[in-house]
Amino acid sequence: MKAVIKNIFCGLVIGSSMLIPGVSGGTTAIILGIYDRLIKAVSELLHDFKRNMGFLMQVALGGLIGVILFSKAVLWLVGEFYFPMMYFFIGAILGSIPLMLKKAKIQKSNFYYIVFAFFGVLAALSVKILPKASFSAIPDSIGGIAMLLLCGIVIAVALILPGISTSHILLVLGMYETVLQAVSEMNWLYIGILGTGVIIGIFLCTKLLEKAMCRFPSQTFMAIIGFIMASVYDIFPGIPSGIEVLICLFTFALAFTLVSGLSMKQP
Repeated sequence: MKAVIKNIFCGLVIGSSMLIPGVSGGTTAIILGIYDRLIKAVSELLHDFKRNMGFLMQVALGGLIGVILFSKAVLWLVGEFYFPMMYFFIGAILGSIPLMLKKAKIQKSNFYYIVFAFFGVLAALSVKILPKASFSAIPDSIGGIAMLLLCGIVIAVALILPGISTSHILLVLGMYETVLQAVSEMNWLYIGILGTGVIIGIFLCTKLLEKAMCRFPSQTFMAIIGFIMASVYDIFPGIPSGIEVLICLFTFALAFTLVSGLSMKQP
């Protein structure tokens, strides 16, 4: 029973952290020490179905609770304190880079790795040029349902990869406030279709991403770092004025210190 409560609590922390653009659910799972087990449970689901599914359901339940409990609070904070919250998100994004460098296991400087970071930058920029209106779909037609499923698959990749924030992907796709609104209003049709896409994406991508991170950690994580660096541009709100300058500097420093400090404690 103790293990079940722990798994649900970890899921709650991961779910609530995913509401914050810049905070990666994968990175949070690494900090909590359950990332490797999550990936293994998905990739080897059929090998020990009862045990692996039980673990995944416990974490998923906690994640759902975390999203439902905190979605309204995050919406309110962004609405009332836009500049300080956006600088907090940027601090969280940049704060995850030290962990990504650690996971990359780079032994010495090499221009070869910079190339992969550049590919990550291109990936982030390519997402930005997609027409956002296409992704703000309402599930009132076959096309809308298909687009929500596709969005769920894209979100799943961000969910699996450490360092890439699920909420940031939603921001880039122009879906962040729509999804939070759907959760806060308990729009189960919207949530259900999007969630189905996420589940499909997780099972489609986990094995491939697991192999990439195991066989090519330096290249994979350098590409993630490039994506992270470019993603700051997408949510940069501009320069604040007056007393907000100091407040924004504080929220930036707080988020950077928290995320980088906690993540670097991991082996």
